[in-house]
Amino acid sequence: MIPMSTSQQLSKRFALGFRCVKCLLLVVVFSGLGGRLEALEIEGVQVPSTTSVGGQTLHLNGAGLRTVVLLVVPIKAYVAAFYTPAPVRSWKSVLASPGPLKLNFTFLQSVSQSQVTQAWQAQFHQSVSFDYPGLAGDQAAFIKMLGPLKKGGVESVEIDGNVTRVFDDGKFKGQITGPNFQKAFLSLWFGSKPVMPELRAALLGN
Repeated sequence: MIPMSTSQQLSKRFALGFRCVKCLLLVVVFSGLGGRLEALEIEGVQVPSTTSVGGQTLHLNGAGLRTVVLLVVPIKAYVAAFYTPAPVRSWKSVLASPGPLKLNFTFLQSVSQSQVTQAWQAQFHQSVSFDYPGLAGDQAAFIKMLGPLKKGGVESVEIDGNVTRVFDDGKFKGQITGPNFQKAFLSLWFGSKPVMPELRAALLGN
């Protein structure tokens, strides 16, 4: 075997080092992509893999089915989808996220104004785990923004900076300012008394 010259040895070491750097970069890239979900279909509802808020692309963190029990019969109410800039897997991570965040609720049944109002009132009553002095007023203002929907209608809530925006089928209905309402609203899904533990797990991608 012909011994390698010093320059050949250096070239070989450089090539090996470059390959290692490339491997490291690939690991970082794939780690960054880890936890992102592809588009889903749940109960016939197409759940996109991305959406945007304020020009920023958000990725699907998780999605799941919300059911309610009526006279002992489980009713499929809506499909919820949660979008974030980076994967979150816990309530603590949701609160720590810089945002923006977005939740979509695609209804599987037609709902009247009274049904929408009663449903949201019940969800706040049963599941809110973050309280503050102005919650009752903000809660009432939020619920008032939401109207009746046909089957397949979508309610959307965007949390962007200090503002919570509400949409019905893509139409802007109003907003609430302040981080306290944002924490209260998010606690409905991710706090200690979620509307449905199985749905919380699904929205967190667990």
